[in-house]
Parts: sequence; structure tokens; C-alpha cells
Amino acid sequence: MNRYHPFYHGVQSPYQQHHMRMNYPQYPAHPYRNNFPPVETKTFMASADKTLTLMDSAHFVLTKIKTDTSFAHKLMDLAQQSNTAEVLKLIRQTGVKVVPVVSFNPDGIHMVFDEKLGEIDCCHLIVEVRWREM
Repeated sequence: MNRYHPFYHGVQSPYQQHHMRMNYPQYPAHPYRNNFPPVETKTFMASADKTLTLMDSAHFVLTKIKTDTSFAHKLMDLAQQSNTAEVLKLIRQTGVKVVPVVSFNPDGIHMVFDEKLGEIDCCHLIVEVRWREM
């Protein structure tokens, strides 16, 4: 590591030492920092909670794909036929709490799990699973 790196405080460069001796006016490090609203974590924490629910649903679908050959085969077959309605029906039958928005391409499936916090679109979890090697 360069010991004269601006974030390294162990030894100061001759340039830094010279400027410390000079009597330059001192300015605040972040003059616009005071324009931010005060930190309020209520929405942030609630959004994290909703995201955990999304993760549970995604985990459930991925585990089903991983462990159930019949399910994986049906899902992949329907997706390759671009039969979105049947893919969603199959995913819904697993009992997930949040059914994802799905899309497909020749390489795999794209699932977007999303939730709202009241009227706020608070969180999204995007999962892409490949079924074809490049």
C-alpha cells in the first residue's frame, strides 16, 4: 500500500506537511450534508422484513427446483414453450406466499419477487436460474 495514499494517516507526505503549516481557511468536509432529512428507519426496517418474505418464497421455489425432478422438468418444459400462465400456475401450486413475475429466454428463467409496503413499491428480489450452458 502506498503510504502517501490520501486515506493513509500513518505518515504524511512532504506536500501534506507543507500545507498543514500554511494557514489556509478550513472548510467543512461535507458542506451540503445538512440538507439531508433526519434518518428515519421505520420504512427501511419494514422493507427489510418484506424482503425476507420474498427470500423465503424464492428459497422455496429454488429448493423445489433443486429437489423435485418432476417439478423442474415440468417448469422448464412449460417455460421453453413460453407458457407463462401454466408456469405461474405450477409455481402457485407449490404454496409460495409471493408468486413472482416470470420471463424466460433460451438460457433460463427470470423471476422477480416483489412486495409493496402500503402504497410504496418497497422491495424486489430478482432471481435468474440458468438451464443451458453457454
